[in-house]
Amino acid sequence: MRWFICALALVIASAAHAEPRRIVSLDYCADQFVLALADRAQIAALSRGSRRDDSYYRERAAGIRQTRGTLEETLALQPDLVVRNWGGPWDAEQVYARFGVPVLQVGDAPDFATARADLIDAAQAIGQPARGRAIAHDLDLRLARLAANAPENAPPVMYLSAAGAVAGSGTMMDAAIRAAGGRNVRTEASWVVLPLERMIETPPALIALGFFDHGRNRVNPWLPARHPALRRALADARTVSLPLAAISCEAWFAIDAAERINAALRAS
Repeated sequence: MRWFICALALVIASAAHAEPRRIVSLDYCADQFVLALADRAQIAALSRGSRRDDSYYRERAAGIRQTRGTLEETLALQPDLVVRNWGGPWDAEQVYARFGVPVLQVGDAPDFATARADLIDAAQAIGQPARGRAIAHDLDLRLARLAANAPENAPPVMYLSAAGAVAGSGTMMDAAIRAAGGRNVRTEASWVVLPLERMIETPPALIALGFFDHGRNRVNPWLPARHPALRRALADARTVSLPLAAISCEAWFAIDAAERINAALRAS
């Protein structure tokens, strides 16, 4: 009887720590963690943004069910893990706890060290720790390579989005600029929208452009990116366009943007 009770306890403990088999992702930033780490058979559904042009792993999302992320639709999928960055209810963890479904919050990392830890934690929760460690190791190698190839004197760099936002300290874009060997000219915290005149009057050595070639932005005539004065200023400036999918979420794959900035700095 004692052996039977011990064996039963082991079975229950094993089930409690079993890897999730019905993962539902609520937004396209969360999709990237699920697509990078989970086996396809573990994924019950991704968000409707998983195939967007700024979804990093959009090709892996082909053929996987999509959901709008409403509470009713998500619960109908009988998930054993919900993954989110910003999708679903703002208090998703408390809401889904009422139904016995755990929620994994991911993303919004301000630097690569935090992004690496976020990745490792997500891999553990998804039941694929080795996969997370492999991606983290690749990130470590790429960061070390950037440090070894950093230009001298940290040239000034500014990130500018098509909407006119620039990245200050405490953002993943600031971390990408620094990892690339540059110096972010914007020292204020977080994100701000600069007046058009200031963008034109004080151009840095390199302007990293984000979302200027995004499909939705190309048809918006009111964006700062489409202003003739800014277009003329950019035509005379050194610029580098960053990959849409690498900068759409603040996660480890922003390393792609850092490498693009580094290449542009070393080419000068």
